[in-house]
Amino acid sequence: MHFTRSIVAVAAMLLAGPALALDAEQAEKVNETRQAVLKVVGWNIAPLGAMAQDRIPWDEALFARNAQRLAWMTSMIPDAFRADTRAHELDTESLPVIWEDYARFETLAANAQRSAERLAEVAQGDDREAARAAVGALIEDCRACHDDFRLDD
Repeated sequence: MHFTRSIVAVAAMLLAGPALALDAEQAEKVNETRQAVLKVVGWNIAPLGAMAQDRIPWDEALFARNAQRLAWMTSMIPDAFRADTRAHELDTESLPVIWEDYARFETLAANAQRSAERLAEVAQGDDREAARAAVGALIEDCRACHDDFRLDD
């Protein structure tokens, strides 16, 4: 029950947006949720990139499943970053400029979501070259956002 209340509270904070003042505990929960969303995105795109580069054998079922997941998960990115957490010390690679130029962040996230949706469409067919290109497009859209809004690794 406590877990459910925590999830509901985090969801409310994420959807409330920057107008909501977060305390340190709330900001940490928001940060953990963001990181979880992005971790799941990374976990699902990694094998697709490896297949596209012929580093692992092509698995059509895995490709289609992960592509579908990516289409869904990328839709969560703008919501996961809506709450402004700049006022808090967090273990994050997110740069404060996200909230200084949230409109651009949202645009880049929408580009990634469109690429993920295209990838999911292509993954339903049997055109591997189109699938490779769609993976590349999604990775480029992710990279565009990372270039401006993520601390360099």
